[in-house]
Amino acid sequence: MHLSRNRRLIGGGITAIALVTVGLVYAAWTTSGTGSGYAKAESAQDLTTVDVSATTDATLYPGATGDVEIEIANPNPYPVQVADITGDGAITPDGAHSGCSPTGVTYTDQTGLTIDVPANDSTATTLNGAVQMSNAAANACQGATFTIPVTLTGASS
Repeated sequence: MHLSRNRRLIGGGITAIALVTVGLVYAAWTTSGTGSGYAKAESAQDLTTVDVSATTDATLYPGATGDVEIEIANPNPYPVQVADITGDGAITPDGAHSGCSPTGVTYTDQTGLTIDVPANDSTATTLNGAVQMSNAAANACQGATFTIPVTLTGASS
């Protein structure tokens, strides 16, 4: 059976219209584009120390090496590993020992440490053998608790 030429043209036209319509519908539902996303980095907060003088053990006397008790506070939202704790100023006795001069106390910088301090938390540690008292220490230094200013150096971990 032969279709007439008009019927074939009409059928072909309908098919073409259907294909164009499907193509337009498909095109109407797909798209692409470009643009930018944004992220902002935190600003690091300084590490600090917490006063632990009330719980510090007495390990110093003239000619001895003693321990330094330190609690490091990390206000950052990420953990930090402290690598170095270096001396940063004059070592002073507590206020009740004003006659303790000279103190004869020296601090040895601590480097190559691996003290992990969790995010928004603190960690207490003992720096064994980090402080010395010479025989030049004044008699009035007996029973004194010494404040040792330090600089803490670390990195996010």
